[in-house]
Amino acid sequence: MTCQARIRTLFHPAAIHPPSTHSPAIRIADAAPGVVRRCFPALTAAVCLGAFLTACLVLPALLPARVSAGPIEVTDAAGICLSLDKPAARVVVIGAAPFIPLHMVYMFDQARNRLAGFEVRGQVTDEFLEMIDPDLSLKQTLAANPGPESVAALAPDLVITKSTVEGQAARTLKALGIPVMHVGAETPDMFLSDIRNLGKVLGQERRADTIVQFYTDHLARIQQAVAKVPDPSRPRVLILEYSNRGNRQALNVPAPGWIQTQQAVISGGSPVWTDGVSVRDGWQITGFEQIAAWDPDKIFLIVWYQLKGSEILDALYRDPKWTSLSALKQNELHLFPQDIFGWDSASPRWILGALWMAKKTYPDPLADLDMPQTVTAFYTQMYGLDPETIAARLMPDPL
Repeated sequence: MTCQARIRTLFHPAAIHPPSTHSPAIRIADAAPGVVRRCFPALTAAVCLGAFLTACLVLPALLPARVSAGPIEVTDAAGICLSLDKPAARVVVIGAAPFIPLHMVYMFDQARNRLAGFEVRGQVTDEFLEMIDPDLSLKQTLAANPGPESVAALAPDLVITKSTVEGQAARTLKALGIPVMHVGAETPDMFLSDIRNLGKVLGQERRADTIVQFYTDHLARIQQAVAKVPDPSRPRVLILEYSNRGNRQALNVPAPGWIQTQQAVISGGSPVWTDGVSVRDGWQITGFEQIAAWDPDKIFLIVWYQLKGSEILDALYRDPKWTSLSALKQNELHLFPQDIFGWDSASPRWILGALWMAKKTYPDPLADLDMPQTVTAFYTQMYGLDPETIAARLMPDPL
């Protein structure tokens, strides 16, 4: 049996409008037993036969479809075929940026019972996951770059890692008999494919359909608003990362294939930097002279997490050099939102970043897009959080 990737083209009609999900199973209450007299054997047989035939016809339509008896097979983000005999019950997350696959896994409502442990990078705890899972502190944690023995000690039946290539750690774990699945999440197509793969390996394909539907519905809304704008007329946009390490200003632009660039394209902008970027993975350093040469219509600023974004934004609006740019003259320098994590990351909240950028890029066609309402819908439907918690702890201000 072979695995085949099931990656849908983002703006193909079938991707924007995936097959509708099935309704939840309906419980069938047992009817009260009837009384059949011994003196009517023919009637008894007829009633029994009728009930049996009715059950054969009705129950398959009402009860949930059975999971295939064969193995679960997916082709992951690294292009590797993965086969499981049954849905994973003990999942361990490791690798670079572990918060991204963790936040994807927790979109599935059974995740908290399946997660056996995860790698921790940095000194900051994941406040977002603690909000979703009150028992997160009871999960086993692994120090950065754990050895295969440490991972194997958690007895996982599936390890999930963020990468599009198979590394040495994955090969070693597979040699020990531990299945490894890669998620990519760096493009919308890749993200949606990852979600479908997670639905399969977790035995929650209907939940995966619900998640994909949320994303494709909102992507379609953006497309509807911007599709009629010809490419030459689209606003020229720049996504810029601002950091200040060692008291030195650093300005960077994302690689063409990264999610930040994808957000700019999805939202209907015309990225000014992609033709001059040589990196294909990560960020490339740029300078003010190059920014001035591009002179974009709109600038979306991503501020390094250790800096206060509002202060940087105010400082740039007061800087005579920066205020000579067309974007600042038109009040079009915008601070990229973040809650606990930035909306520019490849985590599930990238859709919020794309919607926000689209509204800033096309304010009139998307005037009815209510971002606070959309944020509430996202965290309610994707993570089961209540509106009060979302408003108090996850709603960026301003939007």
